[in-house]
Amino acid sequence: MVPPAFRSERKPRRLDWLVGGGVIMLAVLAASADLAHAQVTAYAGGSPSNIVLSIPVTASVGGRCGFAPGMAPNGSTDVGEVNNAFSADFPFTLECTVPFRAAVISQNGGLLASSVTPSTGYTNLAPYLVDLNLVGDTGVTPVSATCDTGDLKTSSGATCTFKGPATASQGLRLNGSSYDVSGSYLRVRRAAYAGAQILAAANTYADSLTVTLSVSP
Repeated sequence: MVPPAFRSERKPRRLDWLVGGGVIMLAVLAASADLAHAQVTAYAGGSPSNIVLSIPVTASVGGRCGFAPGMAPNGSTDVGEVNNAFSADFPFTLECTVPFRAAVISQNGGLLASSVTPSTGYTNLAPYLVDLNLVGDTGVTPVSATCDTGDLKTSSGATCTFKGPATASQGLRLNGSSYDVSGSYLRVRRAAYAGAQILAAANTYADSLTVTLSVSP
């Protein structure tokens, strides 16, 4: 037992009240967020001197879709004599965690000899076909479709299954994920040219294709 001469009563300092009040207000806020828990008050220097709050934190990861590093459908091919048949494949690998759509844009709407102004009965544009094949993860049904390059030019009023650019509602849709799976490709092909107009002589007939992707929940 402490002798009376050594007893002292310390009046609460303003700091004590500020600390106590701050914790109490936090406790009240916590209680108002969950009325099922009883309100608890902490006191500076008292018992309990602190309050443990349980605050659930949740998060989610949105779907994403893109080409695997170094595995986009790029490059070029020389199809040789433009009048002849040709076929060339451009394989690619995807990193898509959700269903998505792929679409293609043709810059010229076919193989174009831009340096030539054709005379009557001749043409400087040779259309060709584009095949798009998408392969997904195990259990996802592959999809494929074919478009004429004349329908893939953005200024064309024609529609096609995978005319670009891709959006959530436009493009060839794979109903599932495709992550690091091989087998997807873009193919350019055509039988021997048989158009009504004669292809004008030119050193270069060329086109450029752009493939775009969009998630499609």
